Amino acid sequence: MQGFRLPRRRGMSKLDTEILPLLPLTTGVVLPGMVVTLTIESEEARTAVSAARATGGELLLVPRVDSRYARVGTVGKVEDVGSLPSGMEAVVIRGLHRATIGAGVPGTGDATWVQVDPSPDPSETTERARELAREYRAVLENIVESRGVPQVAEFLRGIQDPGAMADTAGYSPDLSFEQKVEVLETLNVEQRLAKVLGWAREVLGEVSLKDKIRQDVREGMEK
Repeated sequence: MQGFRLPRRRGMSKLDTEILPLLPLTTGVVLPGMVVTLTIESEEARTAVSAARATGGELLLVPRVDSRYARVGTVGKVEDVGSLPSGMEAVVIRGLHRATIGAGVPGTGDATWVQVDPSPDPSETTERARELAREYRAVLENIVESRGVPQVAEFLRGIQDPGAMADTAGYSPDLSFEQKVEVLETLNVEQRLAKVLGWAREVLGEVSLKDKIRQDVREGMEK
């Protein structure tokens, strides 16, 4: 039962509906392209990781907001399991692509299994998406350079795919858990980029204001 693919229905996309173990997230969001280390703190997480390792290594990472699950999750690949220096068990997971969540299904073991319909970004990108991605990258570069972390700008310059550029928002310390869930649930790449670009502009405005205040204070002290 575990990890199998459902028969393809007429009109389905090239990627088949799958059944994967569910790993709920309550404090963070994993977007496609991210590689994260998660501590295994609950029995629910432990059973999900164990089920994934027994059936090909994939699971569905889904943020839990208040009393509901997000409508969209990220299919992740378990890359390693081990212990942190503190002794706590942890797992390294790579986010692969988005997937919409279907119904729960019965399965062996204690893990929660759900149907998922893969929703990866389209392979063809629009000129508008590329334009938004360039603008978003430029705003992010201004933010990180102002904060003295130019190596992040180098990382951003290596990303060419517009959808992947939008998903770097998952690493942002400036966005809330709820905002990152919103990014995850926005399947349209242009809409996703417009959303994160708007937020990044707000952050840049705040950073620029703080820089100006510091400069004014410095100049005042030098007089």
